[in-house]
Amino acid sequence: MLLLSKLQDICLHRGLDITYYKVMFQTIENIISLAEKDDLQSYLRFLEDAFAYMVNYHYEKGMNLVLQEMQSLAGQPDVGTIEDRALLLDYRASREKDQEKAVKLDEDALALLPIISTENSLLVSNIHSNLGARYRKMQKYDLARHHMETGIQIMEKYQPAAMNDCIAQIANYAVFLCDTGEPDRGLYALRKLARTIKENNSDMCGDYAVVQETIGSILLLQGKILEAGEHFKKATAIYEIIWADSPELIEAKYQEIMNLYPQASIHIAQEFLSKH
Repeated sequence: MLLLSKLQDICLHRGLDITYYKVMFQTIENIISLAEKDDLQSYLRFLEDAFAYMVNYHYEKGMNLVLQEMQSLAGQPDVGTIEDRALLLDYRASREKDQEKAVKLDEDALALLPIISTENSLLVSNIHSNLGARYRKMQKYDLARHHMETGIQIMEKYQPAAMNDCIAQIANYAVFLCDTGEPDRGLYALRKLARTIKENNSDMCGDYAVVQETIGSILLLQGKILEAGEHFKKATAIYEIIWADSPELIEAKYQEIMNLYPQASIHIAQEFLSKH
């Protein structure tokens, strides 16, 4: 239990970047495969936090194994709460390729939590934000706005100090604002968020990189190519440090950013044609 407690403590610091994450994740995999589990409730909480931390490093193998283990525990009626089952649905949605199916999973998760409290507000807020992001991908912008703004409102009311979760929510909302013709509002929120991360954590952490990358993507869609490039450089410099042991992640990120450029050209052309 001491090992689980120490690993879980690291996972709970989601804004903290570590260089030994591969060894840690392999240890978690060995725990799932080999360890005797005599406290299933604590074990489930450990799995939930491990999954969330693995997302930061795109550790696909581990996420799939953890999710499979969580689903196995969910089949036992005396293990877990309603909140645990809602979180499992949200995690499943994050792994779902079909957006319609992912939306259904998150809607089912919210249906399990009709009453918001201080205890479940962070979970409800994140599910709303994730659901909004899925509706954005489907270009259902009214639904996207409703869920994203609901998520932020819940966060502000119940969990104003939950900065790491707020980062993902604001980044999602900023991209949505760009899609719906309000990029300046999104950029303002992101720049404010970047200052907060720098003051409370560092300007060389993964959270800061995500914000810089998102700012770059919005500037690119505005046709501000040189300015966007500067933000992409800041982001990739951080990724190169925190993913030093995973060159495949760095290469994938470079490719992902490169793919934004032709997409931005199409977007700019469509904007031009719509005004003429």
